[in-house]
Amino acid sequence: MDKHAKWITEAVESVAETALREDGEYWRSTYTREDDRAVALLKELMKAKGMEVCSDAVGNLFGRIPGRSQEVIMAGSHRDTVRRGGKYDGMLGVLTAIEAAGSLQEEAGIPEKTVEVVAFCEEESSRFPTSYLGSRYLCGEFSEIELADRDAEGIPLGEAMKQAGYLKESLAGKRMDLERFVELHIEQGGILEQKQKQIGIVTAIVGLFSGEVYFKGHQNHAGTTPMYMRKDPTPVAAEFIYRLNQWAMGHQYDLVCTVGKMNIKPGNANVIADEVMFTFDIRSSKAELMQEAAEVVEQLKDEMEGLIEISIVVPCNEPPVSLDEEGVALMKQIADNGNYNYMEIVSGAGHDSQVLAQSFPVNMIFVPSVQGISHNENEFTRAEDIEAGIHFLKDFLREAAWKA
Repeated sequence: MDKHAKWITEAVESVAETALREDGEYWRSTYTREDDRAVALLKELMKAKGMEVCSDAVGNLFGRIPGRSQEVIMAGSHRDTVRRGGKYDGMLGVLTAIEAAGSLQEEAGIPEKTVEVVAFCEEESSRFPTSYLGSRYLCGEFSEIELADRDAEGIPLGEAMKQAGYLKESLAGKRMDLERFVELHIEQGGILEQKQKQIGIVTAIVGLFSGEVYFKGHQNHAGTTPMYMRKDPTPVAAEFIYRLNQWAMGHQYDLVCTVGKMNIKPGNANVIADEVMFTFDIRSSKAELMQEAAEVVEQLKDEMEGLIEISIVVPCNEPPVSLDEEGVALMKQIADNGNYNYMEIVSGAGHDSQVLAQSFPVNMIFVPSVQGISHNENEFTRAEDIEAGIHFLKDFLREAAWKA
């Protein structure tokens, strides 16, 4: 393990301690005590690498290395975690960016273009329903209306921001100085490990169409209500799920469809349900299939609604994106010249890069997740893969910002 990988692996463990809550649960949600602790530590790490440190109105944290021009090459990832998540998701990208940019400044001096390392807030919807909050803010896509969104405790987003020391200035528009963004991230899957590759050059990120389907029936006694008199939403929900899955199986090599959560109210064994809710999560790199998914969900609602009222809530409908071709070509050139063990790959998970790529040139680097595990406390990336990742990111930043 070289000095860069050693610094990162030690920093991963140090930052992980900030996510341990008083009850022992691992969870760093945004605008919380755990988030404050992580921001304080990241600021120290950025300053130790010679960076100027600042935050924006919504709480994105930046470490800045001024260059000869004002054009910004940005690198980083998100700092929040899912509940009972892992140490590497998001944070590895932040720490590798700090180390790569900081060491390049030590070795090569002032960059031609200004370099910023970012630790985005609220990528995971870890506390509020607003996903990709930090990256959407950079794109000018975050609105004041969303400040009224509430967490599980009923606290408005705007109030939580102010309590954490943010929202001191007016919300800004799209960043006009951002020339390129690059994000290193764990794969969150097992493809790189299976193919025995240390670097994944991401060419595209799947779209995400997700939401909730509600079925409203009539609660009644399970023993005294004849079958022909029931308004039971559960069988209707089950058929909806079955038909949606059958459609997905017809495109099984091009998309995935998951029903990950289901609630039946009131949830008693001897009571006909009053309401059923389930979630759906549909992803594909093909725009036409994402459009078809939305049409299929609406079609099933129209066909099956009757005695049972059906309503659909869609909080996320992100299109698939192709990442910057020029950046992909540069990465392939770097990989070939440096004899990196790599492959091209499509991301099956959403990332801040997906949002930013709709407004700016964006590229992503994947490093392997052991056994494909992520969003799990057992999440792990080997030191030798971190070493390959940090050197690859460093090579890319050298070309994009120091040699530009």
